[in-house]
Amino acid sequence: MLPVDDYLHYLETQRDASPHTLRAYGRDLGELREFFGAQGVAWATARPDHLKRYLHTLHGKVGATTLARKLAAFRSFYRWALTRHLVTKSPCDGVRSPKAPKRAPEVLEPEAVVRLIEAEEPRTREYVARNAALVEVMYGGGLRVSEVVGLDLTDVDLRERLVRVRMGKGRKDRIVPMGQPAIDAVAAWVSLRPELRPLPAEPALFLNRYGRRLSARSVGRMLDDRQLRAGVFGVHPHVLRHSAATHLLDGGAELRHIQEYLGHARLQTTQRYTQVSIEKLMRTYDAAHPRAGGHGPADADDGHA
Repeated sequence: MLPVDDYLHYLETQRDASPHTLRAYGRDLGELREFFGAQGVAWATARPDHLKRYLHTLHGKVGATTLARKLAAFRSFYRWALTRHLVTKSPCDGVRSPKAPKRAPEVLEPEAVVRLIEAEEPRTREYVARNAALVEVMYGGGLRVSEVVGLDLTDVDLRERLVRVRMGKGRKDRIVPMGQPAIDAVAAWVSLRPELRPLPAEPALFLNRYGRRLSARSVGRMLDDRQLRAGVFGVHPHVLRHSAATHLLDGGAELRHIQEYLGHARLQTTQRYTQVSIEKLMRTYDAAHPRAGGHGPADADDGHA
């Protein structure tokens, strides 16, 4: 039988997968298990044609994005099974992911970002300061959640208003300028950081209640709670990054500068944000147009040339 529970336990404990990912992957693998069982196919010896047959049954029932996610779950599962010598070959080899339609990034209005930053929390002052600084830095620097939790105290230069962002193995670090609100929030948090009793020699800027480096999952939970209190919905760490980039573009920043700010290797990746700005411009234009709201020619004609 497909060892779904063992794999999900691995994702949760070793890969720090989110509850959403665990639910989705568990559901996808459970459905694959049922299909293989009905077809009399052993999961450990399944071939690419077996998997293609299953994916074919889904065409017309789910979209390309869902199909791509399911295939990603299957690939990840079989990679795990290969490392544990449960299979000798993956049925995902040679199976191509469907092309999902490109969607514009989700973006918050500036007013929603302000409400999120200013949301009141019934917590002690050190946690309030930490969470406010987290939101300010993620938005103010356009940081990925992995980048913000990876920050050390020495990465922040409060005087010069700069943050050094570690880009990961084989990639150059980048220096990101921060606005004064973000710098003030970080300074307030740093002054209270000792109250969380950091472990000896713990370099992390942002700490959890045990005095260790904060995890990405903890940041996600914090945002879930904060958006409910602020009355802002659909917020996850990457939405703040998308919002920062779009607001910079709306404010007149050049695309190349935004590319450097976000740490994108390709300008094409950054150009996604122009779609958001154009769509917003068109909505504004439609709302401001004299004939908006269904006014016909007769309504618009007041007798003047």
